[in-house]
Amino acid sequence: MLNLRQLEILRAVVQYRTTVGAAERLGMSQPSISNTIRHIESVLGFPLFERVSNRLTPTEEALILLEESEPLFLLRDAVNQRAADLRMGRIGRIRIASTAELSEAVLPRVIADYATEYPEIQISLETRPLDSVLQVVENGLADVAFIIAGYERQALEYEVMDELRAVCLCSADDPLAQLDQVTPRDLDARQIVGPQVANRIGLIIAESFSASGYDYRPSVETRFMNAAARIVRDGWGVTLVDELSAFTALRPGLVVRPYAPELRFSLSAATSRAKATSRQTRRFIDAFAERAALRIAEVRAATQKGGGPE
Repeated sequence: MLNLRQLEILRAVVQYRTTVGAAERLGMSQPSISNTIRHIESVLGFPLFERVSNRLTPTEEALILLEESEPLFLLRDAVNQRAADLRMGRIGRIRIASTAELSEAVLPRVIADYATEYPEIQISLETRPLDSVLQVVENGLADVAFIIAGYERQALEYEVMDELRAVCLCSADDPLAQLDQVTPRDLDARQIVGPQVANRIGLIIAESFSASGYDYRPSVETRFMNAAARIVRDGWGVTLVDELSAFTALRPGLVVRPYAPELRFSLSAATSRAKATSRQTRRFIDAFAERAALRIAEVRAATQKGGGPE
């Protein structure tokens, strides 16, 4: 019988006890308020106010109506607040997929900072091999993937943020540590731990060896570059990995040297072409790009100083 707007007018008149006060509160004219009250009383068949000396005193029936309708106003306010939160990007969810290197080197800080700033956002992180990471974005199971050395897929849109250089991580007392740059010739017959040739980055490294007349044959193969860097950190072999993975594993007694011929791996965010990127996902991508840029700058500054910790 009554709509929410009529109840809102009734509520305002009860609160201010005059149609003038209610009109000012609701941004309406005083005659419109009076006409609405008369219409409600006509529909209901009983008076809602006693009119004494230009003041409106609510009847018991009016107060009962308002008490019953209060949950409607609370629900309306909650919906409006939720809409405002959505508009301002304060609620929602972000489903992230990433390869292990970025899950270790960049994403922990980005997620921690983002969750602190937006505590109502639900964040999930899946760490997978490259092919699987791209597949979950294509299938709609993730909103964004952060990857190194991605490759073209028709269903995905790539945003390249930077290029990571290949570097050699080795012990400070290794002869390689004395070189200005490390070449495939320098690594020939060495105990190498590195990306397996079956994956994209391993294939890129293998091609650079082949172009120099050498074979890339890791003694220990890993799927992820951060795993290779950690094995060297724990005292075995040398490795060729991206600069972020190398510096994440760096500790006293290890050094990083540039690799020649120079190899660069694109650092990218991948999203689906089939749907628009949400505002929350867009904001997270921007936060990742900012953090990655800072981290890469730290890495390269350390490289110029000699490649090892102070």
